[in-house]
Amino acid sequence: MINRFFWLSLLLFVVHFAHAQMAAAGSGKVKNELLVQLDKETGISALLEKINRQKPASALHKRVASRRLNIHLLEFNPTVWPAESLQEWLKAQKEVQAVQYNYAVEFRQEPNDPDFERQWGLSRIGAPGVWDISTGGVTANGDTIVVAILDSGCDLSHPDLQGNIWNNSGEIPGDGIDNDNNGYIDDTFGWNFIDDNNEMKVNGHGLAVTGLVGASGNNGMGVTGINWNIKLMACAIQYVDQIISAYEYVIDQRQRYNESGGTEGAFVVATNASFGLPTPTFCDEQPIWGSMYDQLGNVGVLTGAGTANRNVNVDEEGDMPTSCESDYIITVTNMNEDEEKELSSGYGQISIDMAAPGQNSYSLWLFDRYAVFDGNSAAAPHLTGAIALLYSLPCEELASDALANPQETALFIRSVLLDGAEPLAGFEGITATGGLLNVFNAMELINESCGSSTGPLDILRIYPNPAASSFFVEYETPDFEPYDFRVYNALGQLMYRNTEAPIRFSTKRLEIDTRNWAPGVYFVAIQRGDEREVEPVMVKAQ
Repeated sequence: MINRFFWLSLLLFVVHFAHAQMAAAGSGKVKNELLVQLDKETGISALLEKINRQKPASALHKRVASRRLNIHLLEFNPTVWPAESLQEWLKAQKEVQAVQYNYAVEFRQEPNDPDFERQWGLSRIGAPGVWDISTGGVTANGDTIVVAILDSGCDLSHPDLQGNIWNNSGEIPGDGIDNDNNGYIDDTFGWNFIDDNNEMKVNGHGLAVTGLVGASGNNGMGVTGINWNIKLMACAIQYVDQIISAYEYVIDQRQRYNESGGTEGAFVVATNASFGLPTPTFCDEQPIWGSMYDQLGNVGVLTGAGTANRNVNVDEEGDMPTSCESDYIITVTNMNEDEEKELSSGYGQISIDMAAPGQNSYSLWLFDRYAVFDGNSAAAPHLTGAIALLYSLPCEELASDALANPQETALFIRSVLLDGAEPLAGFEGITATGGLLNVFNAMELINESCGSSTGPLDILRIYPNPAASSFFVEYETPDFEPYDFRVYNALGQLMYRNTEAPIRFSTKRLEIDTRNWAPGVYFVAIQRGDEREVEPVMVKAQ
């Protein structure tokens, strides 16, 4: 009799599961799935036994969402546990740290005219000015930069992505073995968390997002990403539990890289979030999902996220994940070519950090084609791509800190992006910065902290003074344009002349050879146009 009751309950459970999955199409909530985070000492089997003692055959373990954080996905029978009663019961259990419903996410885009070719957004955020210094790929110390694209899929075979797809060096492709012992077999490019396998789902949305971050540049083909060279880790997701698993995958790869000094794992610096929930939700209503951004940040990974494609105040109505207060998530709203917030885009003076180009963006599309790509799904990768590009700047201190102090370095990159936002009247009062993403401005801020600054034209120091065979001139300039350097003797005769443009990310310094000069007083001048600074230097007998 007990066995018969169990199978009857299980049958009802499966029937209701199908109905609950259909209900998810409207609100996104999966009405018979809960994500549960347990303390480190408790196993899921003990919790399931406890649940089913309360109500027999009422819950099943569906999958592990995060081994590291002990997070599990449960299926339950809503006819046995009506409304929110199981969630409330779980919250009262001392071994349960957090609990929330699972959700299906929506992808934030509106693909449009496939023949409309332009990439106006890259110039508008100042990317060409940064490309004069770096086009992406590696740090100043040679670490290969990786961006994780969590999305509905991709097309890894698109010709304009070749050379830019991440390859997991810890795996031997096709041998059926988990060579790097991370729980995934042959995860060479990332993982398909939707089907839980290593075959990436082909999807146009994820492909377009990926192209904006890192389509191959300067290859005479199609478009360029914000990073001409980059390694793109592809993670296919559809539900919140899969997002959590993908984030754990990223955390594990970056932590391995940090702890091994770069011999294992991957130097992931950012993840992209061109997705969210179909109905407004605040981050504190998604505690498990929301907590992952701090976990990512702890190993040095930032997230670029686009807000909802609805004209809502996120501060008042909520949105996931852009309402999350983590310091490691940066959020944008969709700007059009008229430099206005696109009407169908969220905003918020607290929740949304800045604007980014989105509407009428142009990127990769299916069948080796290209197409216009709209919405916050296009705005987010402009930001995520900018994060990765900044890590590639020729600043050895930045590169070293990224490994030695990954958390602090991520916060530094966030700060220069926020401080470098370009003020725009249309975004004042509806975003935290009141401005537009500007990666060039952010680069200039990094430049100032990396041994090269800007300021009034000045000769800071001449040494050694007196000089014998040569002396150095350290100077300051308000920009990085060419300047004239001249040295005169006491009679006003020109002894030295050179035109030099200061180099970013290095000390502004010039060495002048004096081996053939007579002992005496000389005058060093630096000038451009009407600006001129002069300082004396003594040359002694050799």
